[in-house]
Amino acid sequence: MKWLIWMISFVGLYLGVFWLHIVLKRDKVFGKIKEYPRVSLIVPAMNEERCLAKTVHSIMNLDYPKDQLQVIMVNHGSTDGTQKVAERLLERYKDKDLVLLNIAREQGHTKANAVNAGLVKADGKYIGCVDADTVLMAQCLKEMIPNFEIANVGAVISTIKVSQPKTVWEKIQHLEYIFSTFMRNLMSKIETLHVTPGALSLYRKELLDKYGGFDEDNITEDLEMAMRLQSHGYKIRIAVGSVTYTKVPDNLKDLKSQRVRWYRGFMHNNLKYKKMFMNKEYGEMGTFQYPVNAVSFFIIIMMFTLISYETIRRVWQFVNRVVIYRWEIFAIDLPPLKEMILGLDLNILFPIAISFCIALGIYHLSHKKLQEKWSYPFALILYIVAFPLLRGMYWMVALFKESVRAKKKW
Repeated sequence: MKWLIWMISFVGLYLGVFWLHIVLKRDKVFGKIKEYPRVSLIVPAMNEERCLAKTVHSIMNLDYPKDQLQVIMVNHGSTDGTQKVAERLLERYKDKDLVLLNIAREQGHTKANAVNAGLVKADGKYIGCVDADTVLMAQCLKEMIPNFEIANVGAVISTIKVSQPKTVWEKIQHLEYIFSTFMRNLMSKIETLHVTPGALSLYRKELLDKYGGFDEDNITEDLEMAMRLQSHGYKIRIAVGSVTYTKVPDNLKDLKSQRVRWYRGFMHNNLKYKKMFMNKEYGEMGTFQYPVNAVSFFIIIMMFTLISYETIRRVWQFVNRVVIYRWEIFAIDLPPLKEMILGLDLNILFPIAISFCIALGIYHLSHKKLQEKWSYPFALILYIVAFPLLRGMYWMVALFKESVRAKKKW
């Protein structure tokens, strides 16, 4: 355990120093666009009667030339009132380029089926995917489009924030999303960004036509598309000023379902594009980011396994002592606080303390970058102390399901 903690702390320290160095690298500044291109936004929706209207209203209120914006709603076999909501939106925005497609949801269908149906009708130079529970801020597209001035940029993603977090799980994810955006910005700077989240991502249509649409057999089609673009030499950038707000799981059951799906998709797609691993042909994506992904995965699995083993061992010892002493164990005098402190193993505490300080530093920079105030102190403690263990459990569940080739659900 001691050696593992030192090893993990060393890796964390190395990566922390590396990423802090990248922080100093300036973001590329673009000039104003003289003529904005045609953009098609696809909104796949399955049972989204509560959210669809708000999403479409936010799109229609974008600060973007209305004659250059096409919006395609795809009703993917909804069984609630999504169809009626979509029809009311068609009536309200009949003077806009708003389209509704209705497709049946067959067994095995994923979100990719709905997006691909929208691609058939899309006529924009750039294609955007927007989740039906997302609200776009007015400047979203204007912040994203200039990034395509770089010839090898195949996709641009937005900054995702949690919409009105209320439960403790939503507040934890609020902090997580801030940190994720910060890290995505750093990866964007060194051209290793390999995610295109569904909240709002833009793609060059010519690349989707050339390399095919979204993988319909993939439960994380957005991650697969991002890695496919990277495998063909195209890069992904983040427009930090393009802000979208999305709904996140507000309870433990839905959070587990989402994360297990994400983590299974991570494993599946990293294996699918393993040719990039340690391959200089793919630049830092192959020689740095891919190895970091692999090392991080194994560290998460090892740490969760060892912590679980140590916890079970100590609980078992405690139970045995209770049985032996017949509850008289609670009458035993505890050693003085001074002796307890002096008895702590500094070989373990020191690397943990260093890693903790680095984590706090990165969290601070994350908030500063997104101009967010530190909030939800209780959720922050859970995020740092308890949430990693929960994620570790979800990783183990995902690993088991991938190993036994369990049926994949979207």
